[in-house]
Amino acid sequence: MADVFLSYGRSTRPRVEQISGAMEASGYSLWWDKALNASDDYAMVIEEQIDAARCVVVAWSAQARQSLWVRAEANEALDAGKLVQINLDACRLPLPFTMLHFLDFRPWRGEREGSPWSEFDGRVGGMLRGEAVYQAAMPEPGPALQGFGKAALLGWAAIALAATVALAVAMVATGRLAPATFSALTLFALAAAAILMALAAFVLIRVSLASRR
Repeated sequence: MADVFLSYGRSTRPRVEQISGAMEASGYSLWWDKALNASDDYAMVIEEQIDAARCVVVAWSAQARQSLWVRAEANEALDAGKLVQINLDACRLPLPFTMLHFLDFRPWRGEREGSPWSEFDGRVGGMLRGEAVYQAAMPEPGPALQGFGKAALLGWAAIALAATVALAVAMVATGRLAPATFSALTLFALAAAAILMALAAFVLIRVSLASRR
């Protein structure tokens, strides 16, 4: 049984052969589907190899994303805590894998030094040594998160205006604020609150539409 199981889409086989050659040159023992025989029970053999491997490398691509086999292999690896992901063509990874760390292998041309190979080698080697090397990705705040932040700020501003009106009511009740001044302040606050709420609704609508893309 091999230490590393390699999962990929058929259309990227030439790239995967290059990766497998570099991994074997680095001393890793690999298993991937070129080892299958026509008489094998594919599902049974693949399941046995994934169970036996200490690391599963999934090479995502547009075709791999559509492959039920690759998704099933990636799910097995994720459940077992031994998944390392690489992206060969900048495709969007399927859920939930898009939320996990992956390495961009688009610029890689077979070299075994520098990025991304050094990090890849460190992750695979660390996993084989039993180190906790796999971490969830920490995505930078995108437009949707920024939009919610803006909506929150607008909401807090509206709450501040409402608190100002409440304070003015209390001041009128205690005779510390003239009714005429209170009326003018109230009209201003209500107009400003309406504008803020309309802006918040606009931002939330834009965020909702962006999240559906």
